[in-house]
Amino acid sequence: MDLTVMFQENQELLIVLGVLVFLCLVFLLLSIRLFLVERRFKRLMKGSSGENLEAILQEAVDSNQAVERHLTELHDLCEKLQGATAESLRNVGLFRFNAFPDMGGDLSFALALLTPQGNGVVLCSLVGRDECRIYAKNVVRGKSSYLLSDEEQIAIKKALNQKI
Repeated sequence: MDLTVMFQENQELLIVLGVLVFLCLVFLLLSIRLFLVERRFKRLMKGSSGENLEAILQEAVDSNQAVERHLTELHDLCEKLQGATAESLRNVGLFRFNAFPDMGGDLSFALALLTPQGNGVVLCSLVGRDECRIYAKNVVRGKSSYLLSDEEQIAIKKALNQKI
């Protein structure tokens, strides 16, 4: 039997055999590629210092979560402090004056200590030759139930005109 006749009769078998060889080559190339990718992945997971990259990433995630919890706590504390400072005496007005004409210098003063809403106290110190008197008057929304001197009113206006 001649080879050409045999090839012509088994042409379908040769095509199948050729496809099978081609598929075996593709499988071999893909296996080599998979082996190389797997080796690179293992090197990557090992990390540069020999540590497991997955453990390093998990530690970073845990650390990030701890920082987020701490940040939330700080935010809550900040809100509490803002609420507390809203009621603090942070507006200050000072007016110095000479209470007695026979005294030299502006030794007397009126000092207003107020919240941003105008609540607090005004202190007035009257300095004489032999004595010093201090008066305290409560203030609500910039006004007092007690009679205020001109100097005390000036100190309150100075305190209320502050921009904080």
